[in-house]
Amino acid sequence: MAIGRPTIYNEALADKICELVACTDEGLDHICAQHDDLPDASTVYQWRFKYPSFSQKYLQAKQLQGEMFAEGTIKIAKQKATYFDSEGNERVDAGHVAWQKLNVNTRQWHASKLAPKIYGDQKQIEELKNKNAEHDAEIKKLRTELDAQNKKEY
Repeated sequence: MAIGRPTIYNEALADKICELVACTDEGLDHICAQHDDLPDASTVYQWRFKYPSFSQKYLQAKQLQGEMFAEGTIKIAKQKATYFDSEGNERVDAGHVAWQKLNVNTRQWHASKLAPKIYGDQKQIEELKNKNAEHDAEIKKLRTELDAQNKKEY
């Protein structure tokens, strides 16, 4: 019987790692520490380097995790951040509001890095590139028309 964490790569274990990554907002270190049947996180990183197909699956899992980070912001933002003081008046808990803001901002940042085409600034950059390409094509067409109009026979 094997003792310790697994170190030999197999598809079933790779799929389990990717599924756990995609379905939790925890990092790889935490996930591996919580599951004795998973290798150490450093082994998973080695596998990503050594097995390109696993690296692709892992990347997809991280993108899904990014979506989960983004969707989790709604739940955090909806949490009531009030308390009742000694006189029974409902008050805003500024500390909790600050925690909510930090947590939402952190999740948004993670989402923008893990799924940039959906949540990141990259989407805006790609849209601008597309518009620039359209403008370049139109300028080229107009330039061709002007050249044709101003063509002189010598």
